[in-house]
Amino acid sequence: MRRLLRHVAILPGEGSFIPNGFILINADRIEALGPGDGPRPGEAPPPDAARDAQGLVAIPGLINAHTHLSLTNYRGIADDVRLFEFLVETRKHWGKSTAQDAFEAALAGCRAAVRSATTCLVDSHPTSPRPAAEAARRVGVRLVGAAAARSLWFGEPAVDTLEVVVRETDAAAAQYARDDLMFMPSLAAHSPYNCSAEQIRHVKAACRDRGWLFAIHLAECEEEVELIRRWHSMTPTAYLDSLGVLDDRTLLAHGVFLTDDDIRRLADRGSHLMHCPKSNAKLGDGIAPIPACLRQGVSVALGTDSMVSNNNLDMLEEMRFAALVHRGLHRAPDVMTARGIFAMATVEGARALGLADQLGSLRPGKKADLALLALQPPLGMTEQAVLSELVFHATAEAVRTVFVDGRPVLDDGAVLAA
Repeated sequence: MRRLLRHVAILPGEGSFIPNGFILINADRIEALGPGDGPRPGEAPPPDAARDAQGLVAIPGLINAHTHLSLTNYRGIADDVRLFEFLVETRKHWGKSTAQDAFEAALAGCRAAVRSATTCLVDSHPTSPRPAAEAARRVGVRLVGAAAARSLWFGEPAVDTLEVVVRETDAAAAQYARDDLMFMPSLAAHSPYNCSAEQIRHVKAACRDRGWLFAIHLAECEEEVELIRRWHSMTPTAYLDSLGVLDDRTLLAHGVFLTDDDIRRLADRGSHLMHCPKSNAKLGDGIAPIPACLRQGVSVALGTDSMVSNNNLDMLEEMRFAALVHRGLHRAPDVMTARGIFAMATVEGARALGLADQLGSLRPGKKADLALLALQPPLGMTEQAVLSELVFHATAEAVRTVFVDGRPVLDDGAVLAA
């Protein structure tokens, strides 16, 4: 099906802002975009559907680079505790949850995410990505789905879940993975303190064998840093580097406590940092040194973490908080710009997934993942005004329509499926 959006402002993520233009979608791809009303009669076959998008701004679909959809329905169970207490509390719930519980939670999470213009989520579950994969399929959003192996519980021996994690993810890949990139399997090791060195190496080896991404929580709180220093006489980042798991197919969630040497290691290895500022702030862990990471060339994407540690999956709100908290922390209004934050939520997220040629910006040939927002900058429709409106003012109420893979999944603010 060919769809034409006319009279739409376009913030493409890469390339110049278009205050009044068109986007032509052909099946799952952007066929053309630019200023004006679109192809003239006779230049191309007429579209099957056309929409006047006057007053709306098209942006690339946002990429939530780190979350846990299976925890969505536990919002509010651990609002005033630090990370390790938080993990103990959440384990009481997910340890007893069924696959149906996980599916229903993931379904609620996917619905919440798409309402704030999110079209792709990077998720992990304690045992299986299948509930989240089915939920994402129902709603129509993209999912990078992992299960996170464990073999320790704060250093004490625990049941090694590697075998079940790999088996479940292989099964999910066979059931859901297609050329359309709607479900992309991956594997995770929970953390340096809840996984043995051998298990972390094995998870990474399984990812390399399958061509999958590898994810792990890293340096999220001071207690973690103290444990790893006591056990291994090095920082968590140096420890993972010693295990040979840091490369450009590695996603590192949080990175709140990184030394200058850690940051250089991440830059040298090409690993990707998933910044989750609201979760880190809510848990009282601190704020990751993102400006220093960016100065050293570290790849940084943006995520919400779970509905328990954040209380929503709203990437618009995450962008705003990320911009403001770094400005306040560094007492510098230019330390984190709206443009830089928008890139973290779009093209940098795609780059972390190895999909910058497919996702993260609006260009001909890329997947048609985009959102239409009612943004009304009072001083006119300029690029800077739209960026300011998007990052510092807009809420999910501004999101009118969301397309994923060329199909509308939300229209007039309502989720269309599931």
